[in-house]
Amino acid sequence: MQQENIQHLAVVRLSALGDVCHAMAVVQSIMKRHPAMRVTWVTSPLEANLVRLLDGVEVVEYDKKTGFTGLLALRSQLKGRVFDVLLHMQWSIRASLVTRMIRAKRRVGFALSHSREKQHWFVNEFAPEPKGDHVLDSFLSIGSVLDVHEPSLPCELVLPKPDLGLPNRYVVINPSASKAERNWTVEGYQAVLDWFLNKEICPVITGGPSRDEQHFAEVVIGDRGDEVINLVGKTPLNSMLSVLKGAELVVSPDTGPAHMATLVGTPVVGLYAHSNPQRTGPYRDLDKVVSVYGVLAEEEYQKPVSELPWSTRVHDPKAMQHIQIDSVLSKLDELI
Repeated sequence: MQQENIQHLAVVRLSALGDVCHAMAVVQSIMKRHPAMRVTWVTSPLEANLVRLLDGVEVVEYDKKTGFTGLLALRSQLKGRVFDVLLHMQWSIRASLVTRMIRAKRRVGFALSHSREKQHWFVNEFAPEPKGDHVLDSFLSIGSVLDVHEPSLPCELVLPKPDLGLPNRYVVINPSASKAERNWTVEGYQAVLDWFLNKEICPVITGGPSRDEQHFAEVVIGDRGDEVINLVGKTPLNSMLSVLKGAELVVSPDTGPAHMATLVGTPVVGLYAHSNPQRTGPYRDLDKVVSVYGVLAEEEYQKPVSELPWSTRVHDPKAMQHIQIDSVLSKLDELI
């Protein structure tokens, strides 16, 4: 099939926030390369709030809670459509079952080296080997079948302009990750808050609506409530992106908002211990990461990181406590 004959593209990436951000940067590049192409993206309800910010993308939601009933409803919703290409951008059984509800001539999945959970059973075409180690590079390898080799960063998104009373100059600290073990220490975050306050830069705390995230933010803020703006649980995803876009800098562990900041072009100081930042760090700010992953991974597996599989994780539940406060403050000194 000639590239110019591709008229309708299907994308399947259900979750998670960071990976959806990576996929958005690739899909927007595809849309710029093929401006007449129609794009339909199947994703989860939460992540749909991000994907809808891509102008021109038809968003179809699939909620995993609906199980097979939802799969059949999805098939019915897309009945009669035949897509020229389907990009299968998530190696999970659930995502693979979703792709089977979609009729497509070409079904493109990850290179076999990056495929998991039998994804190769559900595709008829494999992407070439990624040119880099990052997750986004594996998405780019899928995009390369449509002649796209660079992500669209920052992305051009349709963002709201929330009136949150933010100052002209502020930084964002996003202390909570999706898993509590990826959170840095209270003492560390408080030292960062004090560092910014001493520089007369307003810290803005962000996070999701869960009680755990709200409580952790309150503990971190402590007696600094009059000097710090606490937006935890107060911003839907589209407003969160607006907040991140206006920030001078973002400090965050390995979690969705770090990649959302990359999506809108704001520099990120990433705090990493459990996963390799060369694979999952803020794509444009790998030089700004403060990481203890390499040391901890070599201790756990007794091998150099270069000899470990690309998805190797550190399992020490106290891994983030190995990140030294001075290391983070030194990085901030370089950037501010």
